[in-house]
Amino acid sequence: MKVRVALRPFLPWMLLAFLAMVLITLYFLSARVSSGNRVQVELQVRQALGLDTRVNLEVLRLRHRQLLDYDSLAISGAQAEELLQALQTDFERIGLPGALQAARESWRLKQREMEDFKRQNAVLNNSLQHFVNLATQLHSGWDASWRAPASLLNSVTRDVLIFVNAQQTEDVSRIVAGLDRLEAGSRRWPEPAATRARLLAAHGKLIVNDHLPLQRLMYDLSHSRFPEDMERAYGEYARAFARAEIQAEHYRRLMAIFALFMIAVVALIMLRLRHTAQELARSHSLLNNVADHLGEGILSFDARGRLNFLNRRAEVLLGRSESELLGQSVDCILPQDEAQDSSFRAALAAGRSFEGEECVQRPDGKQLPVAFLGGPMARRDGSDGPPGYVTSFRDISAQRMAAARLQLAARVFDNLSEAMTITGPDGRIQSVNPAFTRITGFTEADAVGHTPGFLLGSGIHDKSFYQEMWKSLNEAGKWQGEIINRRKSGETYPEWLSITAVRDEAGAIVQYLALFSDISERKQAEAYIHHLAYHDPLTGLANRLLFNDRLDNAMHQAHRSRRPLAIMLFDLDRFKSINDSLGHGAGDILLKSVSQRLTRLLREGDTLGRLGGDEFALLLPEISSHADAASLASRMLAEFETPFDLDGREVFVTTSIGIAVYPSDGENPQTLLKHADVALYNAKDAGRSIFRFFLESDSENSLDRLELETDLRHAVARDELCLYYQPQVDARTGLILGVEALVRWQHPRRGLLMPDRFIPLAEATGYIDVLGRWCMETACRQLVEWQNQGLPIERVAVNVSARQLRNPDFSGMVAGILRETGIPPRGLEIELTESSLADDPGRTFQLFSQLRQWGIRIAIDDFGTGYSSLSYLSRFPVDVVKIDQSFVQGLGQEPEARSVVQAIILLAHALSMETVAEGVETEAQRKRLVEMGCDQLQGYLYSRPCPPWQLLELPCVVDDGDAV
Repeated sequence: MKVRVALRPFLPWMLLAFLAMVLITLYFLSARVSSGNRVQVELQVRQALGLDTRVNLEVLRLRHRQLLDYDSLAISGAQAEELLQALQTDFERIGLPGALQAARESWRLKQREMEDFKRQNAVLNNSLQHFVNLATQLHSGWDASWRAPASLLNSVTRDVLIFVNAQQTEDVSRIVAGLDRLEAGSRRWPEPAATRARLLAAHGKLIVNDHLPLQRLMYDLSHSRFPEDMERAYGEYARAFARAEIQAEHYRRLMAIFALFMIAVVALIMLRLRHTAQELARSHSLLNNVADHLGEGILSFDARGRLNFLNRRAEVLLGRSESELLGQSVDCILPQDEAQDSSFRAALAAGRSFEGEECVQRPDGKQLPVAFLGGPMARRDGSDGPPGYVTSFRDISAQRMAAARLQLAARVFDNLSEAMTITGPDGRIQSVNPAFTRITGFTEADAVGHTPGFLLGSGIHDKSFYQEMWKSLNEAGKWQGEIINRRKSGETYPEWLSITAVRDEAGAIVQYLALFSDISERKQAEAYIHHLAYHDPLTGLANRLLFNDRLDNAMHQAHRSRRPLAIMLFDLDRFKSINDSLGHGAGDILLKSVSQRLTRLLREGDTLGRLGGDEFALLLPEISSHADAASLASRMLAEFETPFDLDGREVFVTTSIGIAVYPSDGENPQTLLKHADVALYNAKDAGRSIFRFFLESDSENSLDRLELETDLRHAVARDELCLYYQPQVDARTGLILGVEALVRWQHPRRGLLMPDRFIPLAEATGYIDVLGRWCMETACRQLVEWQNQGLPIERVAVNVSARQLRNPDFSGMVAGILRETGIPPRGLEIELTESSLADDPGRTFQLFSQLRQWGIRIAIDDFGTGYSSLSYLSRFPVDVVKIDQSFVQGLGQEPEARSVVQAIILLAHALSMETVAEGVETEAQRKRLVEMGCDQLQGYLYSRPCPPWQLLELPCVVDDGDAV
């Protein structure tokens, strides 16, 4: 009932607003349709049908190869999809959201058929292109002695090409039969003609067999239901549009009726306003009487800031009569020295609300503290200009005195960072500070009246704990210590608690004061530090310290129970290449993924640890035999067969595992770990992605490898390395043109070591960069010395490994050696195996191009035995191709070897490259290579690799019978 009374004055205005909303709604409903909308929709429908026709024509042109790309087909499809989306909006506006569904489904079907057509047509055109290219290659390279196969090839080629142009389906079986005969007959043909013939037959069958499906697909595209569905949808739209126009006319008539009704409502409101003005005048008189009987003073100021009203309570508080104050400014009630800085005066002048405390001046000179609450009010005459102001004020002198007494105690109590609780002698809480609520979650209302034990007790401490606490309080008057309590949320937390008993003058306890702080963060920090000390921060696995501790404990238990245990050491093969290529972030993801996968395989009691980098260790404290460890190792290797996901990139990683078993492989942790490490190295040497148990003989080999690695790192400094040189002679004259530098190691205990004994070790340890620099620098200095002596040695060839090429400063290192030794760039030839071309070919090509620009020669060693790629050979800037000695050795016995050598020589000469044959040992081999056109020869026929001073005695260093 009260709500109805309150809303009654606003009913006319609400009715007026409702009528206005109805009129606006009717206007928009009547204006929803227009003839322009219909014309636009009709135009869009015709455009869509035109795009459908264009798509059919473009499909036909693509099939007959009058159009070579699919861009126009894709553009037409995209335009049609945009038109359908725009038409969907227009149809929804008219109330037909589903009318266009059939047409859109027809278009989606046609789009899928277009995608199928593009794919099948591309495959057919690709096969046709390959068919023509293969046929051309077979005809151009055909031997005239093969008349019958050539006739069959011509017949089959002609039939397929005629079929492509005539497309007579009745010839399919005959053409396929001819292709089958060609394929069967090609098995007796020589290579590569046989392979090309089989590829030609396969492409021919694909062309013939895919013809009918493609024709059927073109038929489906040209007979799509899209035009019929579009016409049907547009017919529905036209009928709905006609109905909407009729409804719009009805809305216009309703709008006129509501407009007349709205005029009548406005007239009624005007009458009600007159009556309201009369009621306001009577209310004004009543309010004056009420103001005079209020307990607070009321002041009213006009627009100029002059007092125009004050009640009786204001006269009492200010000590002045109404006649004295009316017409005065606010300065007359404010202290003389504070009037200009008064916040109330500023709020009054600015016409803004004010709530605050200030002092007013009484006639006796005293200042009375009061609380103001005021704000601006509208001018009673309704005219423009600054508003008036009204405020109430009350005497707060008594409140200020009480607040001053409590302020200090409250400030201390409220601002303590520790929680404070005050209880009575019965232990029930009387008061708590804000820190108590922040720590426990209980508000003061929750806590007052309850004992701390009831409110915060966790149930963890037993009865004796609290008995000792109360005994200390009763005897000593205080207690402090660590206690576990419970928050309002139910969560337990540790706190440091201090309780003091407060006594009166007679010594009786009147209150207890408890002060406590939450020490959860300190406890968590201690636990986190303890965890970091024993766990790997990246994977969460046990670190080396924890793993060694558990291994030591497990070995003691195994000794007592007389049961074996096993440890496994494993790391990730080629982990460094992942870090270098994908970044350390990807490497971290890989390490965590490996730890998660392998953790799933562990039994209760097993310990998986990360010892550092990509090195992991697994402790199996209880096994029955070696078979248990082998079974788990096999399952671990199987986990690595699934690729790892490194931020969306799939990476395959392998691992090698070394296993040592207690007590047979060691009776202390250090020995067991060392033997597992030896087994790991043997697993890597055996081919990686396998596991190996420790064998006693492995320890000796590992020690030998370690000693050799240590000695190798000192070999350069101790001047133990030397270079031997093998001449490369002109095949026609037999005189020396250059030499190949071959490194040897004069080991102080092992004697002269060949490169295959220590070069793989240098590459595995990364020492190859230092060794390679020494070899190149020594060879260049030796060449300069020979040339200064007048020897006709034009260049020196130095072998370089693929690992050296990955060094980003390789070219800078070569340039520095050229500057330091003074050797001309054309005097240096860099040799590397052909398999190195496949290792980062982009960077290798860039590096070769830079070296060639300086004048340095590039040679491919052991050609034909590694990663053979004519594409790489034709694109890379190479000067020399070295024929591997395995082919040279077979020149006299193996026809295939002769063919390969001849092919390499012809290929190199066709690419403007020189050829060097390695391993020439007999005169017959020399003559055969000269007949084939080989440029240079190298082998024992001329000289074994020898020290530089023996090179002067070789016959090839002689010209016209005179020693050079």
